[in-house]
Amino acid sequence: MAASMRSARLHEAGQPLRIDTVEIPEPRPRDVLVRVKACGIIPNMNAIFSGRLWNHLPPLPASVGLDAAGVIAEVGSEVTDVAVGDRVYVNPWLSCGMCSYCRAGEPMLCSAAAFQGYFGFFPHSTRQLLDYPFGGFSEYITASPQRLVHLPPRVTFDQAARFGYLGTSYAALRLGQVRGGSWVAINGITGTL
Repeated sequence: MAASMRSARLHEAGQPLRIDTVEIPEPRPRDVLVRVKACGIIPNMNAIFSGRLWNHLPPLPASVGLDAAGVIAEVGSEVTDVAVGDRVYVNPWLSCGMCSYCRAGEPMLCSAAAFQGYFGFFPHSTRQLLDYPFGGFSEYITASPQRLVHLPPRVTFDQAARFGYLGTSYAALRLGQVRGGSWVAINGITGTL
């Protein structure tokens, strides 16, 4: 494998991304390295490019890109449940694993949550962004196996890069206990979803 990769990185909020050549990250013992084949482009990413930020950015320069899909290129020494060559979607949600919400099995409520390749929700989200510093606009990213969704052969990488949106919609329908034949009102349909 080549020792370097290309990565679209933000050097300054409100400025265009730069394509930089950087070292390919090494997966930690409990992580995997994914060769990115597709990555979602979301309208909210414009906030980073325009400099209108309301969340906490990783230290700059920062590799960006949310909702990556690709092929596992390498597995850490302690990883046993996925293999090189597996086709996967990488859930970008990063949680600390240590707060009361994470320990209670509710990582979506993590008090230090972040999106890999995007931003942190809290000032102390930086730890997660430093642990997983590359976003999907890089040729390779690292991820924990728990955040991977295996892709069946009929699902393309481009389709998988939209899974984050599907998950949000599905969770809302499930929370609302919507059944076939139900009527729903969709607030914000012209937004990012």
